Amino acid sequence: MHPVLQPYLFFDGRCEEAIKFYQKALGAEVASLMRYNESPEKSMCPPGAGEKVMHAAFRIGETTLMASDGRCTERPTFEGFALSLTVSDETSAENTVHCVS
Repeated sequence: MHPVLQPYLFFDGRCEEAIKFYQKALGAEVASLMRYNESPEKSMCPPGAGEKVMHAAFRIGETTLMASDGRCTERPTFEGFALSLTVSDETSAENTVHCVS
């Protein structure tokens, strides 16, 4: 079996918003979502972050991505990575572009 590489995205307090965007724009399906206040280890919950996403996994097509709110400082920075989207035909591409713009 070959190794599987899965992107893990940190949204610094805006993970739920990001997942909703991926659902609308790309038809993402949430496989799991755990909030900080659901953690069995209560020390894992940063102050005021109870409703924030501790861990989520969602699928876009055949790809599973993982995501989190991380430290919840509400200062997200997205540096040093890119995600590439491949679609099957021109119509799919146009539908995706209209959803994203």
